[in-house]
Amino acid sequence: MAELAGRAAFVTGAGSGIGRGIALVLASRGAFIWATDFNKDSAEETVALIQQSGGRGQATKLDVRDEAEWQQALAPAISHDEKLTILVNCAGTSMVTDTFSMSLEDFRRIMAVNVEGTFLGMKHGVPIIAKSGGGSVVNISSMAGLKGMAGMTAYCASKGAIRMMSKAVALECAGLRNGVRVNSVHPGFVDTPALRKHIDDATKAGHGRGLDTIEPDEVAKTAVPIGVACTSEEVGEMVAYLVSHGARHVTGAEIPIDGGMTSG
Repeated sequence: MAELAGRAAFVTGAGSGIGRGIALVLASRGAFIWATDFNKDSAEETVALIQQSGGRGQATKLDVRDEAEWQQALAPAISHDEKLTILVNCAGTSMVTDTFSMSLEDFRRIMAVNVEGTFLGMKHGVPIIAKSGGGSVVNISSMAGLKGMAGMTAYCASKGAIRMMSKAVALECAGLRNGVRVNSVHPGFVDTPALRKHIDDATKAGHGRGLDTIEPDEVAKTAVPIGVACTSEEVGEMVAYLVSHGARHVTGAEIPIDGGMTSG
């Protein structure tokens, strides 16, 4: 399938986990991928995987907290043959600790990466997409942006902020009639290195409810209503739909992809 041929996608946090899965799926649909990550080596590994599958992309180092780096990273996309019509804000960080032990510095660090990074992406990315004739922004939030989770106050706050920012910018774009749609996706239990670390950290912090394994598929049997863990590529499939013409009437939406975890 090449329904995204002739289009370019800028994906943050593309060096691993969900971001890498999204980049691979969009590349498989024909999009040129600007794969960015704080760790450029990881982004280059993603681009190598894209190329091995016949896709195209370029790796760029990006600290999403730095406005100047955003401007520098986006600059090549302005004059590239494939117009930038897709922005996926996926870069994020988290930690497991109770509110009363968390330092203000750690709280601010999580908010800076997750919230400020997403804000800067939209601030500088949306005008480029609009000039390209319109397109789609997908902000990767979390089920933690829809429900509280013990030991993850800062993460919940940041992901909830992403959800509401997405709605606000969606309405701003609609008011401008600039052809840019904005939605948030809320993954739940996705088998990634970050999830495995989260399970391990939660167990050590006493929030793991007696878990004795960090294998997502095993934990999912009891933690996820449908009983299985999600994959990064499945999140990518949802993103691929949201950036497609078939979703042209979808904006300002929050899309859970959590196996029913936020349904109750």
